Amino acid sequence: MSVNAAPRRTLCLKSGLKLGLLLMLLAFAAPDSFSQRARLVPQLHSGQILFYRIDFSSSRKLQTESRVTASPAPSTENLNVSALLQVEVIEATAARFRLKTYYSERDRAGSGKDASGTDSAVTVTADKVVEVSIAANGTVSQIKGFEQLTPAQQFVWIEWLERFTSSMSGPKGGIHPGQKWQSSEPETAASPIAGLVWSKNSEYVRDERCPAAADPAKSGTSIFSSASDSCAVVLIRATLRQKSSPKNSTPEDYKLRNLRTHGTASGQNESILYISRASGLLVRATEDAQQSMDVLIDLSDGSNQVRNTLDAKSRSEILLLPDASQAVH
Repeated sequence: MSVNAAPRRTLCLKSGLKLGLLLMLLAFAAPDSFSQRARLVPQLHSGQILFYRIDFSSSRKLQTESRVTASPAPSTENLNVSALLQVEVIEATAARFRLKTYYSERDRAGSGKDASGTDSAVTVTADKVVEVSIAANGTVSQIKGFEQLTPAQQFVWIEWLERFTSSMSGPKGGIHPGQKWQSSEPETAASPIAGLVWSKNSEYVRDERCPAAADPAKSGTSIFSSASDSCAVVLIRATLRQKSSPKNSTPEDYKLRNLRTHGTASGQNESILYISRASGLLVRATEDAQQSMDVLIDLSDGSNQVRNTLDAKSRSEILLLPDASQAVH
């Protein structure tokens, strides 16, 4: 018994030393790992002014079939928008901030230039002011002036707002490179299909130098900010899922009008965000989206039916601009 006791005690001592050394290593490593976490929430102050350029293009193909009318050829719609958005911070607290945005569009019908060398084909629409309050978790409320935007402008403005606030709904403790997380949110746009939900998979891919606005002297070539301006690159893949049955997908507002719907909807969106680690501001965002729908709408008594099939694609880019010479109003 006494012969074997010493080796066991030695083994216990060695195990204890290893455990102690491991705890010491963890103690030294933990602060470094936590220091890499970033809370990508916009750091705003009252009176601050930001400028964003928004380029959006989409194509939509709609086919309508009815029992009472002949089926026409599919209608195709293409939309190209180049907008400038001035964002003024009216109020900024720890709980929320309120923004006033000035929306204008630049319509490029051609490439002609006048005698002064200015692009005469560029026309700028009058400003349209929209105000919005945003809570610390990204929740939006108290939108004013939104109704004055056209449907296409509303879509573009919402596209900017969703990208601008997307980082605010991330994990509360902050995120670090390589981290992945999931979230879901209902589709709020009016639709003949009930129970549509976006399932999102997000990943903090890596840190890069923040992209900057295009250099006019280099024919649209993208330039980059200094190495000290670091951006978190976040990839978001969103999938549109349908919780309602294809055999009965009727939303409540359709039921109130004695209508029934049967059909399916699907979609895939991929977004890449560049968010400043220093300020938490959205510096650049791109999104590619593809959605489709096939729905049959009929009266509750089945007396008439209309079938709609829709295929849509879109691409958008949002870019934070330098303040100089970008005044909107």
